[in-house]
Amino acid sequence: MVGAFLIVIAVLMLVQSGAVMFDSWQAVRDFDKCVEYSGVKDPHFLNEPQQIVAQLRYSECKSSFYEITGAQVPGGVYKLTQRQMWTAILGPITNFFVWAIVLLFALFLFNNASFVLPIEQVELPVRSFEKKRK
Repeated sequence: MVGAFLIVIAVLMLVQSGAVMFDSWQAVRDFDKCVEYSGVKDPHFLNEPQQIVAQLRYSECKSSFYEITGAQVPGGVYKLTQRQMWTAILGPITNFFVWAIVLLFALFLFNNASFVLPIEQVELPVRSFEKKRK
């Protein structure tokens, strides 16, 4: 029974952590495209209102990246470093593998019919019952 509940929970969490893992990877992969689209890399070609819009788009790229991955990009940085990329990706990958291990343990519990919890056996002495004489 415990194994069945663990299987259900582990499968749901495995799917959820897999989705987060792929979202994080996509956010890392597309961050450079987002920065390029914002136009913040070439501010000298833009007039002042366009520079403000480019900065707003860039700050949206950074905040979106932080919300998805939890990794923060410092101001003025327009390209992710290797450390930032690994910081953004390793957490979700680790969660995925943890839930995969929990699923394997749950399958072990579910398929192991001989798993017995040891219960202490105690013998209590019982007084003898004799018939009372009249």
